[in-house]
Amino acid sequence: MIAALSTPTERRTVLVLGRTATGGTLPAAAEIRDTILVLAIGWPLTDTQRAVLERAEGLARSARVILDAHLLSSAAAAAAFVGSEDRLVLDAGPREARRIRRGLKAPDAR
Repeated sequence: MIAALSTPTERRTVLVLGRTATGGTLPAAAEIRDTILVLAIGWPLTDTQRAVLERAEGLARSARVILDAHLLSSAAAAAAFVGSEDRLVLDAGPREARRIRRGLKAPDAR
């Protein structure tokens, strides 16, 4: 008899920060999965992006989960980091959010 083994998938909360991020999108600690992945688009970071990143660091510490952060040039670059099992949270103005969703090819991003 051959036993099938499966690798557990990592359950992540992915926060995508656009250049027009408002800073009001961090999920509650109870909603955090195993990892918080922050994808900040553009350089240099805006003050709002920097503040959200610092709050995400504190949230990860209090929720005792891993924090992973990346600075990216575009939403298309962010697509490589987002998996189908991830909980996606998008923080950007309406126009930029549409561009990011197209780049991520994820119409259900919040």
